[in-house]
Amino acid sequence: MTAGATASQTPCTPRSRLRNRMLLWTAGVAGLILCAIVLWNYFNFRERLSAEAQDRARFLAAGSADQIDARLGPLQGIIEGMALTLGMQALDLPESRVRALQEALLRANPEVYGTAVAVLPALRPADWTVLSPYVYRDGDRLGHQDLGDGDAGYLGQDWFALPHYLGRANWSEPYIENTGVKMVTYSAPILIPTADGPLFAGVVTCDIELGWLDSIMAELPLGEAGYGVLLSKNGTYISHPRPDIAFNESVFSIAEARNDAGLRGVGQAMVSGEPGLLSWISWATNDPSWLAWHPLDTADWTVGTLVSKAALNKEILELTKVEAMTGLGGLLLLVISVWLVARSITRPISALSAAAPQLSSGNLDTALPTPQGDDEVAQLTTAFGTMRDNLKRYISDLAETTAARERINGELRIAHDIQMDLVPKTFPPFPDRPDMDLYAIMEPAREVGGDFYDFFQLDADRLVLAIADVSGKGVPAALFMAVTRSFLRSEFKVDADPGRVLQRVNDELADGNDACMFATLFCAVIRLADGHVDYANAGHNPPLRLQTDGEIGWIDKPCGTALGPLPDMTYSTGHLILQPGEALLLYTDGVTEAMDPSGALYGTGRLASQMQGCNDLGCERCLHALLADIREHAADADQSDDITMVMFRRLASQS
Repeated sequence: MTAGATASQTPCTPRSRLRNRMLLWTAGVAGLILCAIVLWNYFNFRERLSAEAQDRARFLAAGSADQIDARLGPLQGIIEGMALTLGMQALDLPESRVRALQEALLRANPEVYGTAVAVLPALRPADWTVLSPYVYRDGDRLGHQDLGDGDAGYLGQDWFALPHYLGRANWSEPYIENTGVKMVTYSAPILIPTADGPLFAGVVTCDIELGWLDSIMAELPLGEAGYGVLLSKNGTYISHPRPDIAFNESVFSIAEARNDAGLRGVGQAMVSGEPGLLSWISWATNDPSWLAWHPLDTADWTVGTLVSKAALNKEILELTKVEAMTGLGGLLLLVISVWLVARSITRPISALSAAAPQLSSGNLDTALPTPQGDDEVAQLTTAFGTMRDNLKRYISDLAETTAARERINGELRIAHDIQMDLVPKTFPPFPDRPDMDLYAIMEPAREVGGDFYDFFQLDADRLVLAIADVSGKGVPAALFMAVTRSFLRSEFKVDADPGRVLQRVNDELADGNDACMFATLFCAVIRLADGHVDYANAGHNPPLRLQTDGEIGWIDKPCGTALGPLPDMTYSTGHLILQPGEALLLYTDGVTEAMDPSGALYGTGRLASQMQGCNDLGCERCLHALLADIREHAADADQSDDITMVMFRRLASQS
């Protein structure tokens, strides 16, 4: 395998895995949040901008109408004021005065092209030289003209006839003058008060150039593909972004040409005199749009404003792009920040990760990174160092403790061997004596215990049996046991009476027994020839007597106090006769007090029942069977006390 292949298959280090997870989680979660915010803002922007576009269309339509009204309203007032003045004075004004008023009107209002005062020929003042004095702009100066020109041809013109028949001021339909100027005329009737009512005498007119209307409509902030229009009362376009339509087409003529009933309905709504708003497909641009309209208060005209939805959507997309780019920039900064933070965290963690296998393998001299700062990673690094130092101390202490324990265990094993050497363990112990069967078992609960048994011959006919249980466990009990055994053997060399032997052994043990230790002990001297048994009991469990017919008896009397606590105690000697085939079982309380996992004791009842089945067995088989039954009762429970048993059976003499 090549070096390149090896490198490509090398797994990620713990540092890179942790850092990559932090980056992936941060970028993923932040990216999802960013997408959610962008989408939410997109739909929110769309709703808000759509509402704003509708409000803008309404506002601009109403604002444009107000702006036009603000220009036309004062002119209406001036013309109506002149008409009212001439009517109240019954045309009794000098012609020069009328011309002066007209000239003042033109000088004060640049948008006014001309103004005329036209009267009925029959009512012309005597001092007037013309029927209809007309003042108009002629370049930088003012020109004068008589619209009547001696024949009163104006009487049939709309600007004169409509106020006459309607009895009120009136705006004419927009028109284009011979000079190409867009015009509209406002006419106010001159009414002379009479006893029979107002008498129509003529009109005062005002010709207004409409170029400024195009400027107002063009300057409306309607956005890309948006525009404004101005309709007359008959639906004629007074202002339109397409010059070929203004003054040449009406909304109804275009509807007829396109056979568009929808456009016809919109036109009717716009000239109805009521404001409105609807969603509309512009016939000029074919863009979905919002169309709003508002009537003027002065003339019977309507201002319409159209805001393109396509341009609105483009604006929304631009805003969304800006927001997305800003969010991506923020996400990039966040990822860089997280990478830097993750790097500062993962570097010491990587060093700790690399050192951990060395520490776990037992190399406690492995170098650890130096803690930087006081954050959690630094605390973890410090904890690793403390753990390493504590492990080194613990291992050192453990080595010392283990060595000491090994020494103690070795000494305990030696003590165990010595203790086991103190009791007879060769069976049969007297192979040349066919008149008896003798076997013993001792199992300490620990390495060394406080139980002991012993047997030895005083002479060719007498056998001493003894079993004892020292208080406590372990080494102290074993030492007390060894001392008791030594005293017992010494005293039996002096006196063969069990009661007196126990009395002297008790006095020896009580002397200097500050720890107040004690031992229960049963001992017996058996004359093998006739089966006579002398025995004494110092607080020990009563031995069991197994008769030849299988009956069980307990040797419970006499019984004295345990050896050791108090001096000057007396012990009685009991007597019995063992018939050939009868047996004695000596045992410690580790037998009857053996417990199962639930705490139930083995007990004397189960002991007697078990021994009844052993009448035809030798001592060795009988004790092993008894020990197996004790273990079966205890199951998996720990052995709580030493188990010691001695069984003696008198056999018939074969001599």
